[in-house]
Amino acid sequence: MKRYLRGVAVLAALFLCHELPAQEKPIKPVDLPMSFAGNYGELRHNHFHQGLDWRVGGKVGDPIHAIKSGYVSRISVSPTGYGNAVYINHPDGTYSVYGHMLSFRSDIAARVKEEQYSQKSFIVNFFPEPDEFPLKQGDVFGRVGNTGASAGPHLHMEVRDTEKDLPLNYIAMGYYSPEDNMSPVFRRVVFYGLDSTAVPSARQITSIRNPEKYRSVIYLPHKSYVAIDAFDTQNGTTGKLAIENYKVILDGRTIFNFTVGDVSYTEGPYIKSLVQQGVSGPDLVKSRMDPGNLLQCKADVEDGGIILLEDYGIHQLRIEVKDICGNSSALNFKVRREDSKEPLPAIDTTAIRREFVWYAPNIVREEGMTYILQPGALCDNAVFSFKKISPRDKIGAACSDVWEISSPGTALMKGGILEIESSVPDSLVAKAFLASVSPAGRLSWAGTKVGPGRYCIAVDTQAPQISSGRGGNYTIKDDCSGVSEVSLEIDGQWHLFKFYRGVLTILDRGSISRGKHRLTITAKDNCGNISEYSGTLVF
Repeated sequence: MKRYLRGVAVLAALFLCHELPAQEKPIKPVDLPMSFAGNYGELRHNHFHQGLDWRVGGKVGDPIHAIKSGYVSRISVSPTGYGNAVYINHPDGTYSVYGHMLSFRSDIAARVKEEQYSQKSFIVNFFPEPDEFPLKQGDVFGRVGNTGASAGPHLHMEVRDTEKDLPLNYIAMGYYSPEDNMSPVFRRVVFYGLDSTAVPSARQITSIRNPEKYRSVIYLPHKSYVAIDAFDTQNGTTGKLAIENYKVILDGRTIFNFTVGDVSYTEGPYIKSLVQQGVSGPDLVKSRMDPGNLLQCKADVEDGGIILLEDYGIHQLRIEVKDICGNSSALNFKVRREDSKEPLPAIDTTAIRREFVWYAPNIVREEGMTYILQPGALCDNAVFSFKKISPRDKIGAACSDVWEISSPGTALMKGGILEIESSVPDSLVAKAFLASVSPAGRLSWAGTKVGPGRYCIAVDTQAPQISSGRGGNYTIKDDCSGVSEVSLEIDGQWHLFKFYRGVLTILDRGSISRGKHRLTITAKDNCGNISEYSGTLVF
């Protein structure tokens, strides 16, 4: 009977939602002028920014409004990512996401707390029923904050197509129209030459800052490409925003034309193949398009985006960028071929070199080491180098030789399986793990799939260390395999806490009565070593 009644309530809520106007024009989520610290399509190293970061004047606490009517369909809490986040389903086939919130509306906050205690976890991700938190357009459901992976107070908002789970660009669609009559800015362009090996590698030829003022001829090898660092500007914000279109034109012929458009979650990670790898500072979009890059569906490319100079005359190279509002900027260069600019292959004769093919499985087997990279891990053919760099007795917890995997400039979509022969005794096999080795010889948990780096097999028999810190917080650290699980009990009952970057913070302090309480913290590392801390908590 209860199940039937609940079903009726859900159907009633859905009916009410469908009674709402299906084509509501979205409103702003904050009561502030339309201004963005980040917009759709920005380059974020390993993904495109797929929403709008609303500026809030550098402070937290402003109310967040539902941009359209609907119901809360998902709530998540995490010390990373979106932090406190709410997802709202709308009857027009979309749902909106609001991240980095300071707090939830009181009834939503109570539901979150209930879920945290039920799951015995600060981190929760759950899906309320449609009738639980219905919202009308403009309703306040929380406050702007700075939680999760946020560098300052702002509201991250996305709107996604529910059926396709595709983030939509609401500025491109005309729902939001920020004032923008400002042109994009070029910060840097870098030219890379390609060597003449079967699997060519790139070497930087020249890097040009303030490229608008550059007037000299640029000398390039027979084959090269250009990487572009540019950003958009808008009225009323200092934010460095997204470029919508990149174009490279050689002697009037377009060799690279890339438009960001709507970016799906499948396509997004391939930004690692679109941008130049191995450079510091802001990302640069390269004209060279790798054959396995799924983003090539958004590009019109000739000769793979390579600048081919077949003769020794002066050629005209033009670079154009355009923002989402149609404002554009351009650079014009004179380029000439000079064969002395062709980079010499950098070959380490002490390393084992293997040419990996992007569309096939790649397996390297050497004495004491096996590395397997599956199809889809690479977007282009690449050279990988393997070197034994340190004997096992140089690093305290190491039980194998240290192997270095190197492939400079290679975009790796997923790591490979690494197996290293070790001398771990049978009694310690359960405490062994694949460790990443820092240049200083420090070990850390490497996981199960790895890319370029230094690795060995190590053994961890030491439990995490727990100590009281400032402000009633507690520090938990593990110098080898790393902390995997933490639990807090007060007077024998699980209590809400947050554990982030080695610090445990007691939450929900209002539920703790005045007086002395018995506190117990338990921590476990990735190798199963457990430590316990007991103390007295005074409120």
